[in-house]
Amino acid sequence: MGYLRELEMENFKSYRGKQTIGPFKQFTAIIGPNGAGKSNLMDAISFVLGEKTNLLRAKRLSDLIHGTPVGKPAGNKASVTAVYAEDDGSEIRFTRVVHASGSATDYKVNGKSVGMQAYQAELEKLGILIKAKNFLVFQGAVESIAMKNPKERTAMFEEISRSGELTEEYAKKRAEMMKAEEDTSFSYQKKKGIAAEKKEAKQEKDEAEKYQRLKDDLVKAQLQLQLFKLYHNEQEIKIHRKELDAKTEEVENLLAHRDSIEETIKTKKKEHGKMGRDMAVIEKNIREKEVELNKKRPQYIKAKENTAHMLQKLAQAEKSLKNAKKAHEKHNKEIKDLERELAEVERRRQEFEDKIEEESQSQGRDIQLERRRQEFEDKIEEESQSQGRDIQLE
Repeated sequence: MGYLRELEMENFKSYRGKQTIGPFKQFTAIIGPNGAGKSNLMDAISFVLGEKTNLLRAKRLSDLIHGTPVGKPAGNKASVTAVYAEDDGSEIRFTRVVHASGSATDYKVNGKSVGMQAYQAELEKLGILIKAKNFLVFQGAVESIAMKNPKERTAMFEEISRSGELTEEYAKKRAEMMKAEEDTSFSYQKKKGIAAEKKEAKQEKDEAEKYQRLKDDLVKAQLQLQLFKLYHNEQEIKIHRKELDAKTEEVENLLAHRDSIEETIKTKKKEHGKMGRDMAVIEKNIREKEVELNKKRPQYIKAKENTAHMLQKLAQAEKSLKNAKKAHEKHNKEIKDLERELAEVERRRQEFEDKIEEESQSQGRDIQLERRRQEFEDKIEEESQSQGRDIQLE
């Protein structure tokens, strides 16, 4: 007896991206807290085995795609693949895919696309009956079966055993049997009555004529009934044909809309690819600039240190220049004072020379005056040199 080995899901409900659940054993229990995904796992099994949308806790098929209920679908489709392991080790892969349009689902067996009937036929070969739901027991199902009355349980067993599919044929055969019994009984009674009716040939003839008339009336009535049914069937066919044409036109419009959406998606994918390439170029340029910046960072730090050192030296030089300007102004002032003193000394020397010359002329002491004048000039020169040295030292 085979068993479900594993499940492969892609963007199905709470399972984002490609997820593989398994491998399962012949008996596997799945436990976990609320919100861990246990119910979604059961929904995935139900989905891949052909259950309807209303039993998967979703309003539309497209709601089965991860993120669709909140307006952020993770993709344009969702799929579930059930890997069924046979006793001989071989595998059968059943895949069901739902698209974002939500109009229908695709079925695959071992990767090959098939119709829903062929898909169900492959499952029936394994004893999985979708209509009978004999492959899953949901919460409350056992209690529900126990509460059924005998008629409901009989109907359920007939559905599981598929004997219910023969109900119509059984009723038809039973009707044919009863009609055959009635015909046999009628023929028997008719044959039995022939012997007694020989004596009453005229009465039999009248009855036969009456029977023929009634039979003709019956044929006419049946003909009228069939014509009546045929007329109404033709009217219903016309109505259904109009509805079919409307549905066909609606399907064509939906297909055209789908093609338009697919073209838009292709265009967006191309734009996305281009933006990705542009982003890659920008990121590459950023990385190159970062490398170049890292290379120049030591030069920047060294230049910053040199600048700080030069600013410090500049501040010291400005301070020295300011002190030198103050000293220069002070020296200029002292020079001007010395020049005034020198002028005053020169004036006094001239007055002294004039006075000496007058005295020499009056007294005849030229030699003594000349000596005194020389001593006075030497004294003045020594004082001048002494003051000059003081200015240089300052």
